[in-house]
Amino acid sequence: MNEIEGSWYDGGSSRRRGARLRWGSGALALLPEEGDRISIDPQRLRMSSSLPGAPTRLSWGGEDSFVTMDDAGIAAMRRGLALGGGWLSRLENRMSIALGAGVLCVSLLAAFAFRGVPAIAARAALLLPVEVSDDLGDLLLGELESWLPPSELPAARQAELIRYFTSRDESGAPPRVEFRASEIIGANALTLSATTVAFTDELVLLADNDRELLAVYFHELGHAELRHVEQKVLTASAWLVMFALLTGDIGVVGDLLLSSVLLGPALGPFSRALEREADAFAVERLLAAGESPEAMIGILEKLEAQSRLVVSVNGADSGENDPDRDDPAPDAAISEAGATVPEDTDEGFLLRLLDIIASHPPTEERIEYIESRIAD
Repeated sequence: MNEIEGSWYDGGSSRRRGARLRWGSGALALLPEEGDRISIDPQRLRMSSSLPGAPTRLSWGGEDSFVTMDDAGIAAMRRGLALGGGWLSRLENRMSIALGAGVLCVSLLAAFAFRGVPAIAARAALLLPVEVSDDLGDLLLGELESWLPPSELPAARQAELIRYFTSRDESGAPPRVEFRASEIIGANALTLSATTVAFTDELVLLADNDRELLAVYFHELGHAELRHVEQKVLTASAWLVMFALLTGDIGVVGDLLLSSVLLGPALGPFSRALEREADAFAVERLLAAGESPEAMIGILEKLEAQSRLVVSVNGADSGENDPDRDDPAPDAAISEAGATVPEDTDEGFLLRLLDIIASHPPTEERIEYIESRIAD
């Protein structure tokens, strides 16, 4: 007779009892350390799929079961009693199938994470109450307060621009427009939520006329009305929850969700697609307002020219082309305004974050699209 060491569970409690499973000559019996011998009909025997290093559970029609870690003993019993392992067990024990199943699972999970989650987030963002967007805009604006100090533009000029924007905007619910001064961010505009956008003083001063600023306003309005920031925050939150569930560390979900408010806008592999949506939205609104999209091309060309000038100036200042320089300048994050901050500082991290938030397709591509719409 052959025996397999393991544990017996009677089905009435979670108590584990030591036991031996004895088999041979077509007979099978359980011998508990405490209790009477239990005869088992091999034809009624059911066992979980056995994987190397994992426990195997055997049952025989009742509530009780036998659990063992003796893989060799289970394999010998299968052969001795001519027990089939079942199709699932056969699949699991074939390495090529197991690896293929693993690759398939990872592929499906990645497809859901990078395709399914953003698609669901895009729809869910449109259903969020306006109060959520208000709070999100306030929170992000507060977090960036030290980098976006109050505007130095005259209050009358700010009010004039807001009146101009809203008079050309037929949406009926224009977002709050904040003007801020920032040498670090430079000439830029940011959408912080569906109800909050910010213009920097540098952008206002860069524009030749208010029509160019209106084009920027409509671009940011596109981000706002299409809930792009909310989409990214929801997508990042879903990714973080998925990560916590996969790693089993459920306790950190709350902290991850709180941090995603700032990380959400940064974790956006579809940023260029969203920027194209906002460009298309801006062109449509300009045409509807009777304005030529040429103004949008004008401000894009100014921003591109300034960006190239900044890179050129910083490259010259860093001495990267100086053959006599022994210590090359450290890598730096360069904003559109021309501020240069080392990447390994908090300032450098924030600049990289803001650069991702404001990432755009190539200017040439954007201008080609606008010109095609003008030609239509």
